[in-house]
Order: sequence, then structure tokens, then C-alpha cells
Amino acid sequence: MAKPWAPSHVSEVAKGMGIEKRISGDVKKTLVEILNSELENITINMEKETIMNDSERKTLADPKRTRLSYSRTRGLMVDYIQKLDSVGSSAVVSANESLEGYLLKVLSYASDSADSDKMNTIMKRHLESALKLLNENKVNIRDEEKSRDESSAITDLDENMPLSERGMIQTILTKGNIKTMARSIAGMKIEEEALEDLLLVYYDHAAQLQEDFQDIISKGSRAELEINMERARTLMMLGWLRRMLKQAATNANNEGATKIMLKHVIRIDPWE
Repeated sequence: MAKPWAPSHVSEVAKGMGIEKRISGDVKKTLVEILNSELENITINMEKETIMNDSERKTLADPKRTRLSYSRTRGLMVDYIQKLDSVGSSAVVSANESLEGYLLKVLSYASDSADSDKMNTIMKRHLESALKLLNENKVNIRDEEKSRDESSAITDLDENMPLSERGMIQTILTKGNIKTMARSIAGMKIEEEALEDLLLVYYDHAAQLQEDFQDIISKGSRAELEINMERARTLMMLGWLRRMLKQAATNANNEGATKIMLKHVIRIDPWE
């Protein structure tokens, strides 16, 4: 019978996730037990869904979606490493997660480019446009990170930020992202005009927050800075967009509509 993780290993995993407090020995052991119980539930559910999707299948797979091949990714990583001797499974899993996230960003931008051409197929020119935009965003993010490092006011505030609010997500928001979120969160489609309005409002707020930051840092109070930081965290972690989509879906349902339209979005106060 397979052995579960060592309590000390779970503790090290927690540290890597940002848990700074010391974990007692009893808690470590209990964490192993509850993780093992949760894994059992996950495995049983995955097995049921895998068989439901393919009754002839003999190997457990992710029933929700196809993922990049573990063995292919590992083989390529073995070729690419220069100073180490082998590649661990955790490295492969992490690399696949990063690759799939990158793939989503690239294809979301490419989909938007195809939408602009009123096409249902992503062509090479759409991919080239997406890669160009991604490279531009990388440069902008590096510039923003440099600017944040030079701002002692924001740095001091970040050090006192609760763990649950740390690690703001650098999200590249596209029409494709919003469509996916609308289906996932609201279970509805969203029309093009409503989608464009949400995207414009999102980036308008982002630009206004950036302008407010500059004013507050130069002459504002700490209280004002904290309010603005809270709004920025909500915006960047997409909590703002989730709330907007949920409220828009409620407005649509109240009217018996089958999709989110512009009129359902413009009624919502972005910062209520």
C-alpha cells in the first residue's frame, strides 16, 4: 500500500505557498490525514468521470479537459536542463501548468484578433498579432515592477498586507477571458457590445487607479492609499469582473434573457 506524504514535506509545501507561521507537529499529521482523505475523494470522482467519458479507458485521466502530455514535456525538459541530472515530477507538473497558462493567453489574444476580422478560424496573422501584443505586455509589466520597487509607500503597505491578499495576479484580460468567465460564473453567453463595454470599463478603472496612485503617493494619506490598494487588488484579481458578471447575469435572468446584453451591464455601478 502506498505511503502518504511525510508531515515535514507537507510543512515545506505550505512554506512554498506563502504560509509563514510555524506549524505544530500535531497539525502537520492532521494535514496529511485530511489531504489523503481529500485525494481519495478526488480520485474516486475522477475515476467515475473518466469511465463516463470513455468506458473503454483503462488509465485514470483528467476528465475535465485534455492536458499537455506529461511524458513529452518531461522528455523535452530532460533535453533542456544543463547542470542537473534529472527532472522531477513536480517540475513537470509545474511546467505544464505554466505552458497551459501561456497557451491560453496566446490563443485568447489570437481569438480576439480573429473576432476583429469576423473570422471563426485563427490564422497565422492572428497568432503573430497575439505574440506581438504579449511581448509588449511583458515589457510593460517589467516597467511597472521596476516602478513599484522604487515606490517605498507601496512596498511598506505590501509588507503589512494579509496573506490572503498577497500575490496580485498579473492578468492579461481579453474578450476571450471574459467570454470564458461569463460561461463559467454566470452560465450564460455574453453579446459583443456588452463584452466590449466590460473590457473598456475594466481598463478605464485600471488607468484611473494608476493616476490616483501617483497623486496619493505624492500628496495623499495612508488611508487613501489603502483604499486605492484595495480597489487595485480587487481589480487585478478579477474579483471586480466576477461581481460585474454575476450582477449582469442576474439582470438578464430577471428579464428572461438567454444572454448578457449591454443594457444588463450599464445598469451596474462598477464600485457599489
